[in-house]
Amino acid sequence: MESVEPTASAREALLRAAREELSEKGHASVSLRAVARRAGVSHAAPAHFFGDRAGMLTAVATEGFGMLAHALDDASTTTAAPGSERLVALGRAYVDFGLRHPALFDLMFRRAELIGDDPELVAAQRRSLGGLRGAVAGVTIIDPEEWSLISWAVVHGLVVLVHEGVLARIAEVEPDAAPALVDRLVGLYADGVWPRTTPPESPGGAS
Repeated sequence: MESVEPTASAREALLRAAREELSEKGHASVSLRAVARRAGVSHAAPAHFFGDRAGMLTAVATEGFGMLAHALDDASTTTAAPGSERLVALGRAYVDFGLRHPALFDLMFRRAELIGDDPELVAAQRRSLGGLRGAVAGVTIIDPEEWSLISWAVVHGLVVLVHEGVLARIAEVEPDAAPALVDRLVGLYADGVWPRTTPPESPGGAS
């Protein structure tokens, strides 16, 4: 086995190997030794960069939140329309990320596996919700921060329900049809609630 010097490229190789282990085997099977072996570095290298297993998984989760933020940023910038259309685009981007990266998505929200107060992790978590905050910035009746949290809870819950197979069972659809159902539900959610967040017209109409 080649011993790789503690460089930025070695750290990236370890993170890449950790992501591959995670994707193939799930978070419970990810170990420092297995990641080092896959990356082709010494067994001591992961501890040098991450300290322990929790530190390594935290770094992977931090990258995951960065990827999620990038996906939401892309959805936001490619959807110029305000209101429900932008909210739909962000919701669908969130769901798409969660369904395309199930193992990573699962790890990102496993508090027991991560160093929850890690500054980089916390910053990445908060940034990943920035797009939702921007999408509801014009809301006047409900606080935008609370509204973004509600919207996040809705799309996050849908991803979890698909992962667990519950949505398909309850809705009585084939598992393969669940993502399309989620897509429709996100649209219904945004279209159904957005008008209620704008102030009603006065009885006399606009002056």
